[in-house]
Amino acid sequence: MLRLNNRKLMIIILSILITAFCITGCGNSVQTSKKSQSITVFAAASLTESFNEIGKQFEKDKGIKVVFNFAGSQALVTSINEGGKADVFASANTSCMEDLKKSNKVDKSIVFAKNQLVICKNKDSKVNINSLQDLSKKGVKLIAADKSVPAGSYFYKALDNAVKEKTIDADIHSKILNNIKSSELDVKSVVSKIALGEADAGIVYKTDINNSNKDNLDLIELNEFSKLQVEYPVAVVNSSDKKTEAQEFIDYITQGKGKELLKKYGFMVN
Repeated sequence: MLRLNNRKLMIIILSILITAFCITGCGNSVQTSKKSQSITVFAAASLTESFNEIGKQFEKDKGIKVVFNFAGSQALVTSINEGGKADVFASANTSCMEDLKKSNKVDKSIVFAKNQLVICKNKDSKVNINSLQDLSKKGVKLIAADKSVPAGSYFYKALDNAVKEKTIDADIHSKILNNIKSSELDVKSVVSKIALGEADAGIVYKTDINNSNKDNLDLIELNEFSKLQVEYPVAVVNSSDKKTEAQEFIDYITQGKGKELLKKYGFMVN
């Protein structure tokens, strides 16, 4: 009788162990599967700091890893049009997004943040800049993004608008353009060169002045820049095979914790 009871006990113990193993194994399998998911987000260079933190929090909350490709929006559009693998595209202006819509690379987009164009000046620079006209002073070394880059296109639009509104005249406009010593392919390059003292001032976004560079840079806001509509749209890329996860990321920055993180980095959100 004792031998029979021991046999039954062993069977019960084995059953419990097998059940526990299956539950643990299946749980790990689901968890591993969840964590093995990843999406690729092509994003404007000005989103680097905010999106890096958002990506880490998104992976923690959703179990989906985010791989970022940061560059000028125009360069990212070219890459996507040439077959670059992206699940999400976040642009620093609406025109780059419209270019992708025209080529049927995306269908719909949503504006998730707004920004403001500003002047950043190296603190060691001796030039005095308080107005748009001051950028035309003799000897001022200025760096801006290329016209093809959103930050550059906003700047040149502001200059054209200032001439139309007679805030500056054609001569001042010409002198400002002559003071531009370098045209960069993304706004982060402008920030970096001004922080290193390669020029007196640069045209960047307000969010580009942060804890990593504010000790070297002064931020100057201009009325002419405040009139610009600096909008950031985001969309799921049509060729993505992870549209559900891509949409989760978009929801995260428009409705979830990502929205608060964007505010933390100085972006304006609805």
